[in-house]
Amino acid sequence: MGRKRITMVLIGILLMVTAAMAAPNIQPGQWQITTTIEMPGMHVRMPTMTTTQCLSIDDLIPRQTSPTEKQKGSPCKIANMQTKGNKVIWDVVCNGQGQNMKGHGEITYHGDTMEGKVTMKMVTHGQGTKTMIMHMKGKRLGECKRE
Repeated sequence: MGRKRITMVLIGILLMVTAAMAAPNIQPGQWQITTTIEMPGMHVRMPTMTTTQCLSIDDLIPRQTSPTEKQKGSPCKIANMQTKGNKVIWDVVCNGQGQNMKGHGEITYHGDTMEGKVTMKMVTHGQGTKTMIMHMKGKRLGECKRE
Protein backbone atom coordinates (compact mmCIF):
# COMPACT_ATOMS: atom_id res chain seq x y z
CA MET A 1 0.00 0.00 0.00
CA GLY A 2 1.44 3.32 -1.05
CA ARG A 3 1.89 6.30 1.20
CA LYS A 4 -0.82 8.29 -0.65
CA ARG A 5 -3.32 5.45 -0.28
CA ILE A 6 -2.65 5.12 3.47
CA THR A 7 -3.08 8.86 3.88
CA MET A 8 -6.41 8.75 1.99
CA VAL A 9 -7.67 5.84 4.14
CA LEU A 10 -6.72 7.69 7.33
CA ILE A 11 -8.48 10.85 6.13
CA GLY A 12 -11.58 8.79 5.30
CA ILE A 13 -11.60 7.20 8.77
CA LEU A 14 -11.12 10.60 10.40
CA LEU A 15 -14.06 12.04 8.43
CA MET A 16 -16.32 9.11 9.43
CA VAL A 17 -15.37 9.46 13.11
CA THR A 18 -15.94 13.22 12.98
CA ALA A 19 -19.37 12.74 11.35
CA ALA A 20 -20.36 10.13 13.93
CA MET A 21 -19.27 12.39 16.78
CA ALA A 22 -21.32 15.29 15.34
CA ALA A 23 -24.59 13.32 15.45
CA PRO A 24 -26.71 13.71 18.58
CA ASN A 25 -27.22 10.76 20.92
CA ILE A 26 -30.72 9.73 19.80
CA GLN A 27 -32.22 6.26 19.62
CA PRO A 28 -34.41 6.35 16.52
CA GLY A 29 -37.96 5.12 16.93
CA GLN A 30 -41.43 6.04 18.16
CA TRP A 31 -41.26 8.88 20.69
CA GLN A 32 -43.82 10.30 23.08
CA ILE A 33 -43.42 14.07 23.43
CA THR A 34 -45.20 16.11 26.08
CA THR A 35 -45.40 19.86 25.48
CA THR A 36 -46.42 22.52 27.94
CA ILE A 37 -47.06 26.03 26.69
CA GLU A 38 -46.26 29.18 28.63
CA MET A 39 -47.50 32.58 27.49
CA PRO A 40 -46.07 35.34 29.71
CA GLY A 41 -48.71 37.93 30.59
CA MET A 42 -51.65 35.58 29.97
CA HIS A 43 -53.66 34.40 32.93
CA VAL A 44 -55.07 31.38 31.08
CA ARG A 45 -53.15 28.11 31.47
CA MET A 46 -52.76 26.27 28.19
CA PRO A 47 -53.45 22.51 28.23
CA THR A 48 -50.52 20.09 28.07
CA MET A 49 -50.27 18.25 24.74
CA THR A 50 -48.87 14.76 24.28
CA THR A 51 -48.06 13.42 20.82
CA THR A 52 -46.29 10.37 19.45
CA GLN A 53 -44.14 10.42 16.36
CA CYS A 54 -41.23 8.76 14.70
CA LEU A 55 -37.87 10.50 15.21
CA SER A 56 -34.58 9.57 13.58
CA ILE A 57 -31.14 11.01 12.90
CA ASP A 58 -32.63 12.42 9.66
CA ASP A 59 -35.76 13.82 11.38
CA LEU A 60 -34.65 15.32 14.72
CA ILE A 61 -37.18 18.12 15.20
CA PRO A 62 -40.53 17.09 16.71
CA ARG A 63 -43.57 18.40 14.85
CA GLN A 64 -46.15 20.26 16.92
CA THR A 65 -49.02 19.88 14.48
CA SER A 66 -52.58 18.68 14.77
CA PRO A 67 -53.89 15.90 12.47
CA THR A 68 -55.68 18.56 10.39
CA GLU A 69 -52.44 20.53 9.89
CA LYS A 70 -50.64 17.32 8.86
CA GLN A 71 -53.19 16.83 6.08
CA LYS A 72 -53.06 20.46 4.89
CA GLY A 73 -49.34 20.90 5.40
CA SER A 74 -47.85 23.01 8.17
CA PRO A 75 -47.59 26.78 7.69
CA CYS A 76 -44.21 26.63 9.47
CA LYS A 77 -40.79 26.33 7.86
CA ILE A 78 -37.62 25.19 9.62
CA ALA A 79 -34.36 27.01 8.83
CA ASN A 80 -30.76 27.09 10.06
CA MET A 81 -30.87 23.65 11.70
CA GLN A 82 -27.56 22.70 13.34
CA THR A 83 -26.36 19.95 15.61
CA LYS A 84 -23.80 20.67 18.30
CA GLY A 85 -23.02 17.47 20.18
CA ASN A 86 -26.33 16.20 21.59
CA LYS A 87 -28.08 19.54 21.01
CA VAL A 88 -30.16 20.37 17.94
CA ILE A 89 -30.94 24.05 17.30
CA TRP A 90 -33.07 25.67 14.62
CA ASP A 91 -35.12 28.70 13.64
CA VAL A 92 -38.76 28.54 12.61
CA VAL A 93 -41.02 30.92 10.68
CA CYS A 94 -44.81 30.48 10.49
CA ASN A 95 -47.16 32.56 8.37
CA GLY A 96 -50.90 32.15 8.13
CA GLN A 97 -54.35 32.85 9.54
CA GLY A 98 -53.68 36.55 10.16
CA GLN A 99 -50.55 36.10 12.25
CA ASN A 100 -46.82 35.85 11.70
CA MET A 101 -44.51 33.96 14.06
CA LYS A 102 -40.76 33.62 14.30
CA GLY A 103 -38.89 31.54 16.79
CA HIS A 104 -35.91 29.55 17.91
CA GLY A 105 -35.82 25.96 19.15
CA GLU A 106 -33.35 23.80 21.04
CA ILE A 107 -33.52 20.12 21.97
CA THR A 108 -30.96 18.03 23.82
CA TYR A 109 -31.06 14.25 23.28
CA HIS A 110 -29.91 11.69 25.85
CA GLY A 111 -30.30 8.41 23.96
CA ASP A 112 -33.90 7.47 24.80
CA THR A 113 -34.98 10.77 26.41
CA MET A 114 -34.91 14.44 25.40
CA GLU A 115 -35.87 17.88 26.58
CA GLY A 116 -36.05 21.22 24.89
CA LYS A 117 -37.96 24.38 24.22
CA VAL A 118 -39.16 26.55 21.39
CA THR A 119 -39.62 30.29 21.96
CA MET A 120 -41.96 31.98 19.48
CA LYS A 121 -42.73 35.67 18.95
CA MET A 122 -46.20 36.18 17.46
CA VAL A 123 -47.26 39.33 15.67
CA THR A 124 -51.06 39.38 15.55
CA HIS A 125 -52.81 42.08 13.53
CA GLY A 126 -54.33 44.56 15.96
CA GLN A 127 -52.97 42.85 19.11
CA GLY A 128 -49.22 43.50 18.98
CA THR A 129 -46.44 41.02 19.78
CA LYS A 130 -46.84 38.08 22.15
CA THR A 131 -44.35 35.46 23.32
CA MET A 132 -45.09 31.75 23.53
CA ILE A 133 -42.66 29.24 25.05
CA MET A 134 -43.16 25.53 24.40
CA HIS A 135 -41.33 23.25 26.85
CA MET A 136 -40.87 19.69 25.57
CA LYS A 137 -39.95 16.44 27.27
CA GLY A 138 -39.79 13.19 25.38
CA LYS A 139 -39.08 9.51 25.75
CA ARG A 140 -38.61 6.71 23.27
CA LEU A 141 -41.43 4.17 23.31
CA GLY A 142 -40.06 1.57 20.88
CA GLU A 143 -39.83 0.95 17.16
CA CYS A 144 -41.60 3.26 14.70
CA LYS A 145 -45.19 2.43 13.87
CA ARG A 146 -45.99 2.85 10.19
CA GLU A 147 -49.43 4.23 9.40
